[in-house]
Amino acid sequence: MFRRIAVHLDHGTDTLRRIEFSLLLAKAHDAHLTGIFASYIAPGYFYDEAGLWVRSMDMARQINEKGRSAAQTAFSEAAREAGVSASWRQGEGTPAECVAKHARCSDVLIVSQENTDDLEAATGNDFVEQVLMSAGRPVIVLPAAGTFKGVGARVLYCWDRGREAARALADAAPLLRNANALTVLTLDEGGDEASGLEVPFEDLEAYCACHGFPLPRHEFRSTRDTDVGDAILSAAADAGADLIVMGAYGHSRMRQWVMGGATRSLLEAMTVPVLFSH
Repeated sequence: MFRRIAVHLDHGTDTLRRIEFSLLLAKAHDAHLTGIFASYIAPGYFYDEAGLWVRSMDMARQINEKGRSAAQTAFSEAAREAGVSASWRQGEGTPAECVAKHARCSDVLIVSQENTDDLEAATGNDFVEQVLMSAGRPVIVLPAAGTFKGVGARVLYCWDRGREAARALADAAPLLRNANALTVLTLDEGGDEASGLEVPFEDLEAYCACHGFPLPRHEFRSTRDTDVGDAILSAAADAGADLIVMGAYGHSRMRQWVMGGATRSLLEAMTVPVLFSH
């Protein structure tokens, strides 16, 4: 079970969707929910007393504080109505730094896919990518479109026998113990199906059985003629999955966040929530 869940909050329109989703997950796990408010104060231009446009950080801070107060009230009232124990955190720095820092004492963090139509969202550049790489906790990313009343009944797990994939399976354990179906997807990414079989599927089956996960069904797909992300999303649709579990690959160099192909593809075109682990 997840005992502590964190959710990213800001001024954006997607915040309410994240609150609803996180409260459902918290109730299902009888977990404490922490709302992490991250703001990005961009100075704007306003009319002064003479009717001239002036740059005003004070005005920007006032607008930000008003939005923060409204977000905290909405979060607290929603948690109280849902009967969920909740707390509030906020801090300085970039939104990614603030969220990652305060999420490290939680079992899982909930954020949203980048939504270019959500003009009030306080994220900054590469917010999701930076959080994935720096939080040190599994991150559930919600698609920018759609309503998700539950998660984890039918899970698609991306398994390449690597480090990140192994960690993702362990991080998703609280959800997998209550799942009804588990599909394990292996992609050849242009290679040979026989490559990497030094880690037998029987070992993964044994691990799942020991932890009370559903009996996994192994599916192998080629990516010779399709994008890795498209192959994962197609497999998820065919399996009727309501959650994808996968390792997040990437590294930072000169403050530029470089993500692996599958991670980047899913972040751009996800259709169901994805639990990323790094």
